Amino acid sequence: MVRTHGFLLTRHIRWAIVLALLVNAASLFTPVINEGDSVLYAVLSQHMVQTGNWGDLVLDKLDWLDKPHFPFWLTALFFKIGGVSTFNYILPGFLFHLLGSYYTYRIARMFYGRDVALLALLMVVSTYHLMYTSSAIKAEAFLTGSITAACYYWLRYDARARAKYLLLAALFSAISVMTKGIFTLITIASGLACVWIYRGQWRNFWSPKWLLALALSLLFTFPEVLALYVQFDAHPEKLVFGKTGVSGIRFFLWDSQFGRFFNSGPIKNEAGTPLYFVHVFIWAFLPWVAAFVAALVAGVRAFAGQNQEERAKFVFLCGAFFVTFGLFSATSFQLDYYTVILFPFAIILCANFMQQWLQRDSTPFFVAQIGVLVFTLVLVFALAVYVGNARLLVGLLLMACATVAYAVVQRRYIRPLTAVIYPVVAVCMLYVFLEATTLGINLQYGMAYNLNKLLAQDRSTPVYVYQFDSIVAWELGIYRDAPSVGVQSAAQLPGPGADYILVVREAQIAELSAVLGRTQLLAQRAWVDHKTGTLPRQLNLARGVEPLDQVSVLRVTPP
Repeated sequence: MVRTHGFLLTRHIRWAIVLALLVNAASLFTPVINEGDSVLYAVLSQHMVQTGNWGDLVLDKLDWLDKPHFPFWLTALFFKIGGVSTFNYILPGFLFHLLGSYYTYRIARMFYGRDVALLALLMVVSTYHLMYTSSAIKAEAFLTGSITAACYYWLRYDARARAKYLLLAALFSAISVMTKGIFTLITIASGLACVWIYRGQWRNFWSPKWLLALALSLLFTFPEVLALYVQFDAHPEKLVFGKTGVSGIRFFLWDSQFGRFFNSGPIKNEAGTPLYFVHVFIWAFLPWVAAFVAALVAGVRAFAGQNQEERAKFVFLCGAFFVTFGLFSATSFQLDYYTVILFPFAIILCANFMQQWLQRDSTPFFVAQIGVLVFTLVLVFALAVYVGNARLLVGLLLMACATVAYAVVQRRYIRPLTAVIYPVVAVCMLYVFLEATTLGINLQYGMAYNLNKLLAQDRSTPVYVYQFDSIVAWELGIYRDAPSVGVQSAAQLPGPGADYILVVREAQIAELSAVLGRTQLLAQRAWVDHKTGTLPRQLNLARGVEPLDQVSVLRVTPP
């Protein structure tokens, strides 16, 4: 039981876990897919179900080579079972988020006992960017679950070579590889590798026990290699990245990972900086940033006085976090959600520190945690006032008032609750504000969602989206059974035949009048075509001051 000076904190932690999970799970029921990349993932999975071709990744009738297959296979399976919907798109990623939370708990319990594990579980379900990536599903939700599971079973296999641990560890390692690429094995292996180096166990790097582990992990990735061979390597005549003779297997093993790291592959990004992920970590790891810094300082100070086993645990967690964090920081290809897969290891460090702090209750960390709490609350209410959404502001105020009332009742235990529980409430408020704001924007201005509502009585007429972001047509195709096609020129519009619906900017109607034939105006609306963007853009959209596209929806009878 988690206690501090006789105060039983366990019950409060459990209720805080329930609160965070309920707030997070509410995103499952959104009617809109929130992000452009998420729409892309959903469309690729939908194609598998619609065509029955589960081996090829195809986008707009073109072969697509970027990410491995596992997330698409799993999402397509959920689409096959429950139908194509936003709920069935988000659900598999959310379940992997829960899987990652569970194995974070298991690693923490194996290292430090049940109390630390419970704190780790609280932190992993209430860290902002983990909450966000569990609803805005991309590869990271699947990676977090598979990597933490693989690390847990490799730790068990390292201690005792049982077939159960070997098979499960190799399976989860293969899932991570089939989600993001061979580079994920570095993240999975770095913690144990650092421990072996610290202990001087150099033979482990080439021992039969671990060579078997590597071989089995690679063997379990065979479905991915086979799918890539069949789609690309067996067809060198296919045009990919503007050229023929592209090897899908080579891309999978090298270009998609190391090619991005060295910026030598077909997909490049020149904008990276060494401190980018440090800046990201400050907000992405809310509300536990101060706890992480304190845990590192405390761990380094205590290192010399610990026994070898305690040192090895600290080395494992730091190795698992900092090796990949350093590699990500060294590359120019950087996106804010990359480091989410490392958060469970940082969280276990934080949970161990927090448990020790609860026993001695030192003032410096308490002050730092108050600072994080106040910063988060000020940020939430400042943004809410800036946006001016009265209903949302009232809801946040009610949450704050309920928390204050609870704090008054429990005022004897203000320090532990302020350090552990109230930050969870604060980050839940931040998450609610940002998710509700994004949802409100999509419901009011999202082109695909509102087109689907507008055309609800006409489910069979094909829709052509003229010179908008490709995501509009892709997303509309998720909501509708009829074809939804993005076109960039008038020549791509249908010739004589059946009617179709055209979505076009008002200013472009005149230039198309010669090729359209007879038209009927169905609606004129002010919408946005690009779903994602910076926080300032999202806030301006929520305030109603961001420029919108003036869109016309026409029924066209070709000449």
